[in-house]
Amino acid sequence: MFKLADFKKQAPKRDPLSYKSKNGRVLVVGGSIDFHGAPIFSAWGAMNAGADLVQMAVPECNFEVSRGFAPDLIVRKYPGEFLNTRAQEMILTMAQKADVVVFGPGLGERTETMRALKFLVEHLSIPTILDTTAIQVLEMIEKMPLKQKLIITPHHSEFEKLTGKSFKISDPSDHKVRVIRTLAKDLGINILLKGPVDIIAGDEGQIEENTTGNAGMTVGGSGDVLSGLVAGLMAQGVTPFEACACGAYILGTCGDRLFKVKGYAYTASDLAQEIPFVVKDILK
Repeated sequence: MFKLADFKKQAPKRDPLSYKSKNGRVLVVGGSIDFHGAPIFSAWGAMNAGADLVQMAVPECNFEVSRGFAPDLIVRKYPGEFLNTRAQEMILTMAQKADVVVFGPGLGERTETMRALKFLVEHLSIPTILDTTAIQVLEMIEKMPLKQKLIITPHHSEFEKLTGKSFKISDPSDHKVRVIRTLAKDLGINILLKGPVDIIAGDEGQIEENTTGNAGMTVGGSGDVLSGLVAGLMAQGVTPFEACACGAYILGTCGDRLFKVKGYAYTASDLAQEIPFVVKDILK
């Protein structure tokens, strides 16, 4: 089980003489006419994890709400109401100034979106996180592993859809560990399976389990915050496997603290806002 001491050992160390962008640059690609909030949650998670710079690439229908959310974020738009092939070159250019990219929050699963996503994932060299519907692009990629480090953050239903196997929350932990470890090693990826007990598998067969958190974390947007949090940690130099384990631990601890004050009636926004305070308290 992942413990407090593990996080303290793996937490990013900041050089007091560092300068802007030295402590991580994250790019979040998400949003659509259907979902404007998801990429904002992810960007907020990365920002509150301590990344120096967070960029967002969103369709023009999401531009004003994303730009107006916080002046801390760098937001660029591309034409249309969802990710499409016209956005590919712009996103590749933005990725040249990032250390980690997150795909998925609010993207949807339109055919053109998946086609553009496949092109982008196959042409990037920086660590890449696939969340929500973006995980499905793995079915379209013929040759694995890719040249960059790849992380997926599914919940049980998304993992079941990806593998085509029955995979339930109620399944025994040892069964889940076997399946996840095998897939992670076969594809050369890192997996953070979200659930009552989070299971993290590394591309070399490492396994961790996280037990922080509670049932209030089923609230919409919590997974988006988590993907950004993991990206923010990775951008500061934490390895993909350790970032997944640390991220799950931190966000679960945020949920546990909020439960003491609000019960189960807390939001993804509450979780994102709690991140820096939890990290500070853990490291003091």
